[in-house]
Amino acid sequence: MADLAALRAVLAREAARRARTGQLPGTVLPRLRLLTTAELLCPGAPPARAADAAGELAALCAALGQMLRRPAGWLAADLPPGPLPVLVRPALLHGAVLCWLRGALAGGAAAVRLCCQPAGGAAVLQLLGCGMAGDAAALWRRLAAEAGGHAVFLAGRTAGAAARLPAADGLPVRPVPAPADLLADRYSLPRLYLDGFCAEPER
Repeated sequence: MADLAALRAVLAREAARRARTGQLPGTVLPRLRLLTTAELLCPGAPPARAADAAGELAALCAALGQMLRRPAGWLAADLPPGPLPVLVRPALLHGAVLCWLRGALAGGAAAVRLCCQPAGGAAVLQLLGCGMAGDAAALWRRLAAEAGGHAVFLAGRTAGAAARLPAADGLPVRPVPAPADLLADRYSLPRLYLDGFCAEPER
């Protein structure tokens, strides 16, 4: 992980230098995206606090509604009003969804549906309307494994993925970020994974 952190610092400096001089990002952002995926796929210590899957995804969808160059309703969310605590890193949850959405955008998906609902002591997460692309399946599997659940991949008219994440009831829950917090950094996960499909960040 130390080597990954050092490489991230080098790439971030190069991206910042290009932004200051008005140069195109070139291969910097794709390399940062690959590095971020590698970091998310590395198993870490179990999180000390649960993530509110419903709240995290609601904040992510709100942020994407502000930044994506897509008509309203392209990403439809079906989320419960109350919290759904699961024992995963919020960054991994976001990365798994965002990586899949990048594939959907690149593939020209007309619409995507994100569902997260409680069912039998677990949060059942589904992303429907797009086929498997890139590292999305690996991130989805890592997400399910970290929570102690399992993932499946869907084909045909219901193309996408689903994961059952056991509920982490009784554990302290992390505060949910505001949508603006997810976009504040030009190298935040939404900007990094959906680079090329969103409005340009402020320099």
